Amino acid sequence: MTDFGTGVPVPSMEPDHGPDLRYSFNAHEWSVLLPLSLVGFFLNYDTGLLSLAAPTIAEGLGVTIGTFGIGVAVIRVAALGSMPVLRLADRVGRRRMLLVSLVAFTLATAATSLAWGLVAFVVFQMVARLFLATEEALAGIVISEELRPDRRGAGLTMLGIIAMSGFGLVAMILLLVPHTPLGWRILYVAALPPLFVVAWLRRSLRETKAFTVAEAQQRVQASFWPHVDAVHRPLLWRVMIVLGTHGVLTTPVFFYAAELAQDGYDWEGLFTVVVIAAGPATLLGYVAGGRLSDKIGRRPVVIWSAVLMVVGVALVFSEERALFAPGFFVLTGADAGLVAVRPSYLSELFPTEVRATLASFVLAVIVAAGSLGLVVVGVLEGVWSTRAVIAVLAVVMLAGLAAVRGLPETAGADVIGTASP
Repeated sequence: MTDFGTGVPVPSMEPDHGPDLRYSFNAHEWSVLLPLSLVGFFLNYDTGLLSLAAPTIAEGLGVTIGTFGIGVAVIRVAALGSMPVLRLADRVGRRRMLLVSLVAFTLATAATSLAWGLVAFVVFQMVARLFLATEEALAGIVISEELRPDRRGAGLTMLGIIAMSGFGLVAMILLLVPHTPLGWRILYVAALPPLFVVAWLRRSLRETKAFTVAEAQQRVQASFWPHVDAVHRPLLWRVMIVLGTHGVLTTPVFFYAAELAQDGYDWEGLFTVVVIAAGPATLLGYVAGGRLSDKIGRRPVVIWSAVLMVVGVALVFSEERALFAPGFFVLTGADAGLVAVRPSYLSELFPTEVRATLASFVLAVIVAAGSLGLVVVGVLEGVWSTRAVIAVLAVVMLAGLAAVRGLPETAGADVIGTASP
C-alpha cells in the first residue's frame, strides 16, 4: 500500500499468511498486546484505590473523607503533566516513552506505600498519576496503530477485560486491611509484583509502524508546540467537550457511590460483593465499546454510554437501597464502554505526528474535569445534597453530547498514512 500524498510505501495492516484471523490476533498483534495488557488493570486499580478505598485510606491518614476528596482532586490534576511527556512520544517515539513511564510509575507507587501523611501521599500519587496517564494514552495509541483496522476495538476490549480485575482486587484487598500490620499501605505494596511482570514483558516491544512511516515521510515535528492543521482543530474542541463533560460526572459519581454504600448504608462486605458482581456488566461495556464499535461505529457507543451513565446515576443516588446494585452495574458498564472506545476514536481522529499530543490534551481535560466535579461536590457539601449536585453534573454531561453532531465516524480509518477523517 502507498500513501497517495508522498508515494512512500505504507506497511499493510493485513496479515500476509496463516488462516482467517478475523476473530483472533496474529503473532505480531499478540507481541503488541501482551506488553500492554496490564495498563488497564493499573488504571482501574488506581482509580479503585482513590474511590472504593477512599474511606479506608482517609482514615489511615487521619483525615476526613471530604478533605481526602480534595486531595484526590489535586492528584488527578497531575495528569495534566503527562502532556509534555506525550508530546515527546510524537517526537522520539512511543516505545521509549512507554519504558520511561513504566519505571517512573513503579517508583512512585512504591513511594506511596511509605507516605507519612496526606501531603506526602498526594505528592507521590501526583507523580504516579502523571505517568499512569502517559501509560493509558500510549497503550491505546500503540494498539490502534499496530492492530488491523477491524481489530482495534477488539484489542482494546481485551485490555478492558483484564482491567476488570483492578476494581475487584481493590475490593478484596480492602477486606484484608484490618488484618495486616501494613494497614492501607498494603493496597500499594500489592501493585508492585504485577509492575515487575509488565517490565519483563515490555523489554522486546518495537516501535510502531505509524511512527516509523511518519519519520520516513518527514512528518514528525521537532518543535515542542505542535502544529495542528485547520481540519483537526474543530474536531479537537468537539471531542474535548464530549469527553470532558463525561469526566466531570464520572469521577464524583464513583467516589460518592462508594461513600454512600460504605458510610451511608454500612455496606462494608456487601459493597465488595456488589463491586465483584458488577463484572458481567463491565465486560459487556468493554465489548460494546471495543469490539462492537468496530462494527457499528465509535459515535453510537459514545452516545449510548453517556445516556446509560445518567440512568445509572439516577438509580444509585435514588436513596433506595434496592436500586443501588442495579444502578452500579449500569454505571460500570457505561463507563467501561466509553473507556474502551475512547483510545481508538482519538487515534483515528488525528494524524500520527500529533496523535499522542492531542490525545494527551483530551485526556488531561477529562481528568481536570473529574477533579472539578469532585471539588464542586466537596465545596457544596452541607449547602446542597450530594444527590442534587450530581444530578446537575449529569445534566451538564448530557448537554455536552450536542458536540457529537460535529464529529465524524472514524471506525476503520487509516492511522498510518496522512489521511484525515
